[in-house]
Amino acid sequence: MTEAKQAASAAAAVRDPMWRGWQALDALWWPADVLPAPVRTARMLAAWHPGCRAYRFAAGDMLCFARAQPLQCETMGEVPMRRLHGTLYSAPLTDEERAALPAMEIGLVAGAAVVGLRFAQGEVLDLSEAIALDAYRVLEPFNCHVASPVLDVAQLQGKDVRSVLGRAIPPRSAEGEAFLRAMAGARTADALRDGIAAVREGMLGAVVALLARWLPGSGIRVPAAASGGIPARQRAQRRPSAWRDTLARLAAISRVGKLIGYRHGAYLRRMMAMFDRGDLDEALRNALPVDATGQSLGQAFGTPERRESLQLSGRIGQGASLDLGEDLTTHLRRMYREAFAALNRKGRIDEAVFVLAELLNARQEALDYLVEHGRHAQAAELAMGWEMPPALIIRLLMLGGDVRRATQVARRDRAFADAVSQLQGAHPALAAQLRLEWGHALVESGDWLEAVEVVWPLREARDLALQWLLAAEQAGAALSARALVQRASLLPDTLQQYADRIEALADPAADPQPRAALANALLAIGGNSAALRRLAACVLPAVAADCSAGRNGLGRSDLERLLKMAADPCLKSDMPPWRVAQAGQPTPFWRLRSPLALALPAAGVQRIHDAAVLPDRQYLVALGEAGAAVLDAHGRVVQHYAVPAYRLVLAASGQVALALAPRERVSRIARLDLTTRSSIELGALALQFAAPTLIGTGWTVVVDGRILVIDVGKGLMEVLWHVGDLPGSIVAAAFFEDCEVFLVRTAETLQEWTYMLPHRRLRGRDDIVLQPDVPVMPHRLGGMQQPRLEVNEDGANAFVFRNGNARGVCVLPPMPSETVDARFVALEHGMLAGVRLDQASRYFIVRFSDGDRIADLALPSGLSLQAREQPGHLLLFTEDGRLLDIDLSLALAHALSLH
Repeated sequence: MTEAKQAASAAAAVRDPMWRGWQALDALWWPADVLPAPVRTARMLAAWHPGCRAYRFAAGDMLCFARAQPLQCETMGEVPMRRLHGTLYSAPLTDEERAALPAMEIGLVAGAAVVGLRFAQGEVLDLSEAIALDAYRVLEPFNCHVASPVLDVAQLQGKDVRSVLGRAIPPRSAEGEAFLRAMAGARTADALRDGIAAVREGMLGAVVALLARWLPGSGIRVPAAASGGIPARQRAQRRPSAWRDTLARLAAISRVGKLIGYRHGAYLRRMMAMFDRGDLDEALRNALPVDATGQSLGQAFGTPERRESLQLSGRIGQGASLDLGEDLTTHLRRMYREAFAALNRKGRIDEAVFVLAELLNARQEALDYLVEHGRHAQAAELAMGWEMPPALIIRLLMLGGDVRRATQVARRDRAFADAVSQLQGAHPALAAQLRLEWGHALVESGDWLEAVEVVWPLREARDLALQWLLAAEQAGAALSARALVQRASLLPDTLQQYADRIEALADPAADPQPRAALANALLAIGGNSAALRRLAACVLPAVAADCSAGRNGLGRSDLERLLKMAADPCLKSDMPPWRVAQAGQPTPFWRLRSPLALALPAAGVQRIHDAAVLPDRQYLVALGEAGAAVLDAHGRVVQHYAVPAYRLVLAASGQVALALAPRERVSRIARLDLTTRSSIELGALALQFAAPTLIGTGWTVVVDGRILVIDVGKGLMEVLWHVGDLPGSIVAAAFFEDCEVFLVRTAETLQEWTYMLPHRRLRGRDDIVLQPDVPVMPHRLGGMQQPRLEVNEDGANAFVFRNGNARGVCVLPPMPSETVDARFVALEHGMLAGVRLDQASRYFIVRFSDGDRIADLALPSGLSLQAREQPGHLLLFTEDGRLLDIDLSLALAHALSLH
């Protein structure tokens, strides 16, 4: 008897032909006589999970699970199968029924018969071949091992006159190599007049010659031009050398001073003779500049050297000064003016510009002269090199047709408004073009309503402005309420469509914060249209109720202005006298006189890598590879972004953020638009340090030892400002509200470079003597800090810091002696000091001005506290999902956990 016949004869004893209820199934079967092959394949794909194996038999298809799956058999469209004693069965056969069957690996009950199969009879299927990929776009994955792209840091670099004018400037001469750039400092005519009248003295002449040769910088030389792209605004001023002061005093009390004056006088006589005989080419090469604005480095003891070329200095700098009297300076000034007039008459514009800019230091007049002759592009290049006002640079670039760089300068210095006003009168088309770029820059920084207001005067751009207004109306509650005021001002006829939203805002039981935002927007807009009057009349009763309960911070004068704006006689007659809550004057957090006891909430459900405060009492948290999320005031997730996020960079508007995810050598960067709830990948950079906030669309980073400001509104390739000629490597950086501090390690010392915001002017670079074996961190107060814990003579623990040039000490509460380590976080007005113990951790917030402890916080063992300081907020958080938001103006803390 064959196996099939044996199985058929044994099937008559099968009493239950299928599995029922919830079963731990090992496989599924699809019969071929019921379903065609494509349908069977699709259903296997739908049921597949990692580890499954698929087979095709003549009688049907089978999908075997890697491990048993609990499923309900009655609700399935497949034949369920379980493994009994090593064999897969489609029915719960009893021991007697199985004993009557021949050996098999698969037993299928069909039509009162058990059909036996072996796996060798089937074909193993690769289900991946059945997946259609035609509708999917193939994307090249990002290779983190590929070198990051080279940034263009020279886009906004100004040019000197040789680069601008080219061959119009005579070729360099081999006679000399430098010339005086700045003439400032003390000016005394006596030395010059005495020197001209003095006689030659050979011995003293030899002494002076040796001094001029041996002493560095004793002659009059041109400092090297700064290199790089967008230059630092100003470097710290060099002080006059000590040897110059000493030698000047020696010269003043000896006959050497007369000889020095004689040498200078002889040079001046030769130079003025060149002007008198009309040899302007050679005279200009030897002329002395007057009215310089750079700081003098002290008395010059050598004679000026002949110029190699008529090349304008890149920027106003410093040099040694000749002591010219006022009369001689006036004479030189008049002589240069006559030379300028002569050159102008001859049409020698290049040389005339040189006289104005380099000799007379009339740089604005030189730019006007170039503009008068239609040389806008040349004027723009020189204006950038001379660090002229940003609005002027932007106007010249626009007139020269370089819209891209004009926009970059406007973004860098946030100078759109001034530049548009300068162009509006004479060049309205260029002003409109720049205004549109202004609007896009505001949108990219999250300032949607400001962008609408900027571009609304352009009729051709109103459709775009309307899109931005609609986006703002769909955003957070406060921004949406402010957008209603904008709509009432710009599109009053459409306000009726928002009656339901206005009614919801006017409900006294609703959230008062959006209503307060609307009221403040009404007070700020100052319009008097019918739509604005209706809007003010609708919300005024609820706003007044909030004011009486102290929920919005408005005063009696604000309510009077809203009532006047409403212009509703009935409302005015029915409105009761204003009642304003008389709250006590709160003490700001940084002015507390006694420590504030802080307490963290319970642990959350996910790890927090970084966090930031958003408008509308919301929070943005970085969850690592799980992405980024927006939380409400109770810790519930209201929006999720599927991009890896370990660090956050927040814009001032609170509507745009960057999510950073470090990889092996680079950091992956994504841009989050919190208004439209979208994200976009920007690329990757090899970041050493990065600021936690954006200034407009500018983001300060340190890449490859250079300080860069990147325009993240345009990706990661456009650099708005940079410093790349540092004397050493950057070992630390800190970013504060009003400055950015970088620690640069040179061969011998550690230097502090501090740039003041928003224009990034170098406040100073100082060499500081440090204590060995103590970590260093930058700080806005006291420059470089070396915070540490010490034990006083009485055994008390003390936090030691640097308060200016003095030593600051804050005595801490008693703690066990088993201190494991300490960590410190720099804050605007002090520092967060943490002490990790065996059983717990203690954190203290210390104010630097007086060394007082203003807040205490205890943490469970093993947790570390992180901090982010924003305008008006200090956010503390731990990796286990706890957040504590401190309102700095009220000294109140709001705790929440990530749910």
